[in-house]
Amino acid sequence: MSVKKSIFYNVLLAISQVFFPLITFPYLARTLGPEHVGALNFAESMAKYFVMLAALGIPIYGVREIAKVNNDKPALTKLFTEIFAINLICTIGLSVFFTAAIFLVPQLYDQKELFYWTVLYFMLQVFYLEWFFNGMNQFKFIAIRQFIIRFFFIVFVFLLIRTKVDYINYMMMQVGLNVLLAVINFNNLRKLITIDRYILSNLNLRRHLKPLFYLFLTIFSISIYFSLDTILLGFLANNESVGYYSTALKLNKLIIAVFSAVTVAIFPSMISLYHNGHVEKFKEMIRQVFFVLVSLSIPAILVLVFCAKEIVHLLFSQSFDRAILPLQLTAPLILIVSLSSIFGFQVLSALSKDRQILYSALIGMFVSIVLSVLLVPHYKEVGEAITILFTELSVCLAFIYFTIKNFKVGGLRKMFLKLFISAIPYTLFIIIFKNIVNNDVTRLLSVTIVSLVWFCIYHLFVLKESYFKTYLDDFIEKKSA
Repeated sequence: MSVKKSIFYNVLLAISQVFFPLITFPYLARTLGPEHVGALNFAESMAKYFVMLAALGIPIYGVREIAKVNNDKPALTKLFTEIFAINLICTIGLSVFFTAAIFLVPQLYDQKELFYWTVLYFMLQVFYLEWFFNGMNQFKFIAIRQFIIRFFFIVFVFLLIRTKVDYINYMMMQVGLNVLLAVINFNNLRKLITIDRYILSNLNLRRHLKPLFYLFLTIFSISIYFSLDTILLGFLANNESVGYYSTALKLNKLIIAVFSAVTVAIFPSMISLYHNGHVEKFKEMIRQVFFVLVSLSIPAILVLVFCAKEIVHLLFSQSFDRAILPLQLTAPLILIVSLSSIFGFQVLSALSKDRQILYSALIGMFVSIVLSVLLVPHYKEVGEAITILFTELSVCLAFIYFTIKNFKVGGLRKMFLKLFISAIPYTLFIIIFKNIVNNDVTRLLSVTIVSLVWFCIYHLFVLKESYFKTYLDDFIEKKSA
């Protein structure tokens, strides 16, 4: 599949990741309330944390290694089987530990029925196989598969969750859909690999352990601040605080997911370009991704910061007012995480600089632990929002430092300055419309439209060198040909 098609399907998938939750999450928030939403987010965060431990860095390592051998079926089959076996062994071992934790940890035992289903949800994640299909450039399959799963998810949300006491049904539903996901995955997997006795008898799991060890330490360090934040908030504060914080962060993560879709889609191609000696094309691709993500991040951040109250009231009701400030504080993560994905998990990973990625993650872990202990007990969800903001910023700066030290791209500083200047008109337009429009919905709609208009004017007419203008010209040229 071509890079453009990969990006198209991955962006389409990411948009669905935004669109479908915008249907279900406001309904869940209003039906279940902050406390039960917090309980579910606490349980999901625990499950995803164990998923991260069981994966041992496979989400990065698997994509990178599969992309190298995706045209060699015997080597591909052997590689997949070895990596999957490692993941399965770790999942089985950690599921025993997770189950024991339910009986030993009071916060988990108080919600034991919810966490029994959470353990099953965790165990089924081994069959998700996103790393394999990403490495194979199977983005069309991933997009269609996720559309099917999310469609059933929406249906079941409205059928099975009617009152606050139905929150456990949410996790039961997740388990059922993961079983369906596993069936779909293995049906497609049979078309891509062929397992025979010879391959199974010649597996070499040990060869993957050293690179996975570095990546595991990296992912573990990242998880301390990116996945463990909700868990720490649940222990240091309460489920209600988790509900407000997770609501705010979920909105930002939805936008981040759309932007990350671009970097995920081109990652296998970037690996191929660099390892085949096409360094200049590799650099140009970095510049394009940098331009696109920074251009889109700036207006998104400004709209979230200035219109946080309107967004929270519209989606979740006034009972979630405590989510407004965390939403404003975490809005810059859209740009920060986007830059981290470029410099950390594009450039440094393509260069196999796993140790530098680890050092950056360790910096983030240290910052996260210190700030969480200092801020969360007193400021709760606001303290955690400040913590994640400064943590991600420290990691991003470390990624940029190691990238500059190991690889010169060129032209990014000048590009960033030009794009940053465009924030001034956005800010003025937003302030003006917030003051002259009274209705919340109309105000939010007006701000969004005027921001979109200025985006088009700036990139098509004001900025002399814009990739968006180039993309548009190429599209028009192809249509007229």
